[in-house]
Amino acid sequence: MGRGVGVGVHARAALGVGRLVAEIRRLARPWTGAGLVLLALGMVGVAAGGTPSSAGTGIARNPTGATAAATPIGMEQSRLASLAPRQLASLQSQLRCLADQGRIPGAVVLVARDGKLIYHTEVGFQDVATRVPMTRDTLFRLYSMSKPITSVAVMMLLEEGKLALEDPLYRFVPEFRDARVYVSGDVDHMVTEPLKRPITIADLLTHTSGLTYHFMGETPVHQYYRKHGVKRDTPVGSLPTDAPAAPTLEELVHRLAKAPLLHQPGQHFDYSYSTTVLGYVVERASGVSLDRFLQDRLLGPLGMRHTGFFVTGPALDHLVTNYLWTGSELKAIETRETTDYRDPHRLLDGGGALAATADDYLRFAQMLVNGGELDGVRILKPETVALMMRDHLPAAAGDQGMIPGVPFEFGYGFAVGNASTAREGLFPDGAVGWDGSGNTFFWVDPGKKRVTVFMTQVIAPKGPPEPLKKLVYRAVMGRGR
Repeated sequence: MGRGVGVGVHARAALGVGRLVAEIRRLARPWTGAGLVLLALGMVGVAAGGTPSSAGTGIARNPTGATAAATPIGMEQSRLASLAPRQLASLQSQLRCLADQGRIPGAVVLVARDGKLIYHTEVGFQDVATRVPMTRDTLFRLYSMSKPITSVAVMMLLEEGKLALEDPLYRFVPEFRDARVYVSGDVDHMVTEPLKRPITIADLLTHTSGLTYHFMGETPVHQYYRKHGVKRDTPVGSLPTDAPAAPTLEELVHRLAKAPLLHQPGQHFDYSYSTTVLGYVVERASGVSLDRFLQDRLLGPLGMRHTGFFVTGPALDHLVTNYLWTGSELKAIETRETTDYRDPHRLLDGGGALAATADDYLRFAQMLVNGGELDGVRILKPETVALMMRDHLPAAAGDQGMIPGVPFEFGYGFAVGNASTAREGLFPDGAVGWDGSGNTFFWVDPGKKRVTVFMTQVIAPKGPPEPLKKLVYRAVMGRGR
């Protein structure tokens, strides 16, 4: 694993998670309701405005405004193809303006079509205080952009016959056989009912399992999660009154099994720890740890040398500082010195704990748009990828997605774009993709053979209403609100 990113045994690092969480608690109001829903998706962004205050950010540029090609991504890219839409020309100046205004630290954008990199730009800084420039080697916290990677691992095991979509979760986690569903009452006096049917692997892939996140609402079920530490140690949505988080993946899954479900399986879409549980299923079905499975079977074969759960040694020089947008300024909340990515014992959350470079994630996304293959390495069959990219939300969950007022579709591991999401400038129609809480996102458009990867690192619970995603959407697609 290149640059010390990935698996292995390292000396335990002094963690700064407590300081990070405390800073977010101080600066941000409790994250609930629609604003928190969008934060979890990474859709709460910062708006572009004005003109660039300066042309320079300390990064060498070619005459087109994009930096020269960095390390190869494994697709044809001996030089940039002259295929980029004209509207992309202004994207770099808009992003640089945001960085100069102190609204984002910086960003990396990659767009590929037909297996060729047609556009890329890097603006701003990996660390604002030291003015280390943002580059193609910068490592980003993926947060929920980890979910598609874990979902692909699940589908690999499906192809091998080690699990099935209809398998009950209790096949791998027996405690879920006796799961209960919330009916009424407060957090200390709940009325629950038994399952009408078991939670399945398909339910977990589509977030219709009945599980939730501690920060996705204020119902008695969400209160139970907080009161009993049904969570991992993360700055997203944490409150001072939360019980101590689960220290390991196994412990978190066991706590989830004891918690009441928010609803019966298959009834509603609720963004949740479902993919975290799937990471544990990968371990039980494969017989190896999640980090080892991903490295040996997915990340390694795809050449994603800088992707993993841990960042150590020289790789720390490339880890972007994590920022919080307070509504008026960027506040550093996690640095290379305080990050829990240094800790070899951190919880292996396949739903939100991987780090990667933009180029690595482009390789993963290109594998998907290719129908499961990259550089002669087949990860999934084309029909399996096509299955993942179809909407699988049950009729009962229709129009109950992440974005209020926007009809939402979801496949096995990521959102499926439709006319409504395209109209809002969130997901191209017919494309799939997902976001992270650090305002990272990606789109895979199989019809146009196009892949877009956007990376920055700013959590923005108080950000202006126009998200970064719409800015990039307009540049790539030439339309959207």
